[in-house]
Amino acid sequence: MPQVSCHYCGLPFRVRRVEPGRPCFCCSGCALASRLPPGGVEGRYPVVPELIAALAVGFFYFNAVLFWTLALEIAREGRPETAALFARLSALIGTLVWATLVVGLARAAVQRWSDVLLMAATGALLFVGLRTPLSPGDIVAADAALGLWVARGWGKKKTSEKPPLPV
Repeated sequence: MPQVSCHYCGLPFRVRRVEPGRPCFCCSGCALASRLPPGGVEGRYPVVPELIAALAVGFFYFNAVLFWTLALEIAREGRPETAALFARLSALIGTLVWATLVVGLARAAVQRWSDVLLMAATGALLFVGLRTPLSPGDIVAADAALGLWVARGWGKKKTSEKPPLPV
């Protein structure tokens, strides 16, 4: 298996075969991050569908966390019907965020077994969260884990470009 450098982050990894003219990525995070355009003049980014999707996922994830915490506070006040409504709303939004992240991973140029395992693990956590009526915290945790997994390409590039420390 030849060793190549990731087209996005530059880290070395092994592949079964190298296809000429096709970029190689070490993970789905790098494959997804490579689809975003680099910063233009003064760090301005052109508006592309990938950036809009990332913004929408972040917005909806924020709202899932917000409705979950509101449900917890309203339940402490002794209003279980209203708390259940906010918990169901948080669970619905969290499920949509999870599904969007799974679609993003499935559309990446690279699929690894680790991606499938993490999707299955977070899917199981999502299922547990849906079975518990007043606790969408599992769904929020599943979204956070999968979101960090999807965004790991940005972190790899930032850490791989650091110059070595002088001795």
